[in-house]
Amino acid sequence: MRRVAEVAMRALARLLIRIFFRQVEVRQAEHLPAAGPVVLVANHINGLVDGLLLMAQLDRFPRFLGKSTLFKVPPLWPFLKLGGVIPVYRQVDGATGDQNASAFTSCHEILRRGGLVALFPEGISHDESSLQPLRTGAARVALEAGVDHGVPGLSMIAVGLTYDAKARFRSRALIRMTEPVPVAGWAEAYRQNPQETVRRVTAEVANLLNSVSPPYASWAQAERLGWIADVVARPPQGSLPDEVALADQASVAEELAQAERRGVSTADLLSASGEYERDLTLLGLTDAQVVAKYPKGHLRRTLVWSIFKVAAALPLAALGFVVHVIPFQIMKRIAKVPSNEGIKATVKLLGCTVFFTLVYAGLGVLAGRTFGAWAGVATAVAAPVCGYVTVRLAERVQRIGGLLEGYHTVRGRRAVLSTVVAHRADVVRAACLVRDAP
Repeated sequence: MRRVAEVAMRALARLLIRIFFRQVEVRQAEHLPAAGPVVLVANHINGLVDGLLLMAQLDRFPRFLGKSTLFKVPPLWPFLKLGGVIPVYRQVDGATGDQNASAFTSCHEILRRGGLVALFPEGISHDESSLQPLRTGAARVALEAGVDHGVPGLSMIAVGLTYDAKARFRSRALIRMTEPVPVAGWAEAYRQNPQETVRRVTAEVANLLNSVSPPYASWAQAERLGWIADVVARPPQGSLPDEVALADQASVAEELAQAERRGVSTADLLSASGEYERDLTLLGLTDAQVVAKYPKGHLRRTLVWSIFKVAAALPLAALGFVVHVIPFQIMKRIAKVPSNEGIKATVKLLGCTVFFTLVYAGLGVLAGRTFGAWAGVATAVAAPVCGYVTVRLAERVQRIGGLLEGYHTVRGRRAVLSTVVAHRADVVRAACLVRDAP
């Protein structure tokens, strides 16, 4: 029965993540062992979306630990039970005594059967630009299972989650993994001094997480270096404007942040990037549009094919717009209430899931009573499909507009474009000096 629930929850998570995110990148996925007991730890910056993302994208189904108060939220309860989330009772939530004995016992049993237990050791979902102090729960689960209960072959792996705009619908996400670390390496130290070893392992977990989700001094620094990294990581000879892979952008930004922490001066880089950014603002261009070559044949074929797709999808998209415009606007306003950006994403994703499902069911019942049962089923199924078509069509139209705008601007401003390209080269050159600085 548990296996059936996991299959159902994975399918639901993949559907929700596919709709909410425009793109999800997974790097170093081969580091996750295909079988055997694993304790997985991840940073926690996007509410329940973090868990859904890992359920959807990992090759193995993770059994999460989650705070017990989540089970008191009616819309969440079915998802938590379906996903097999193990409740954790925290003193900050009013728990008394050792109510977590059953949670730890459940983790040990899952690991004994060769399963995957996942934890967010920060203990909270937050909006900070760096990892928050870790709780010792992940270290305790791993050491107790591997040493006290003799689970053979147990390892720990850290997963870093990165978002380019975590609360925005149709944004991007990145998952990166460290190599697994055998728990057996800490066994002797744990037998001699359990408390000290738990603290040491917790510190090592923090180091692992920082290697795949490095800290920034502030979100202002992260945004500034992210913009520069987008320029540096973009290939200079693209035929048409395109996005830089989020992993490539994050890698460059993190190198620049590390250089700043070492005391390397970034004054020249910031000056060059400021000048280039002013150029782009004055011309109304993006960096992707500046470096694109716009070969006429390729551009013409892309535009024709995109326009054909828009025309073919327009009838379904129109229906999708009519069905979703009011419910979407309602959820958009509700999602503005929480101050935490991660909670906003959770409200958008799960709130829309529940609210839209009720809308689909209502339309299905109305159509069924009017035209018959099969018409009701068809309506309930077609409504979400049309909604997804609406989203994709809007993205396609936006891309067409960007292509045309970039092409005409670049062709019409050739006189000043060489200066802009030179300023862009200054940014890349300055960034390379910072990254290579000893």
